[in-house]
Amino acid sequence: MLESGGEVIVLTTVGKIEQAEALAAEIVDKQLAACVTVISGGLSFYRWKAQKVTEPELVLLIKTHRDKLSDLQSHFEREHPYEVPEFVVLDVAAVSESYGKWMHEELKLKLTGDL
Repeated sequence: MLESGGEVIVLTTVGKIEQAEALAAEIVDKQLAACVTVISGGLSFYRWKAQKVTEPELVLLIKTHRDKLSDLQSHFEREHPYEVPEFVVLDVAAVSESYGKWMHEELKLKLTGDL
């Protein structure tokens, strides 16, 4: 296990599987993420325009690198189906050497440090 070399996980949600599949495929195809995992079965509770909302959502775990965040956020602004998409960045404390190398290769990033 190695300390993170800038790897992060971005969380977002969408309402329909078709939206999740399209967004995930675009992000990976454009090398904005090495992998996107779609988790179904979420139920979100929030307020939107002064109204209480409860609705099913799918959670996307987007595995990427800090160097890709600006481009990923710009992509969300253009392509995400929500008016205000969730864009929450979680730092990765450590990553296995093999996974870290694979991520860097998929994202076309130069390897740094021990990776």
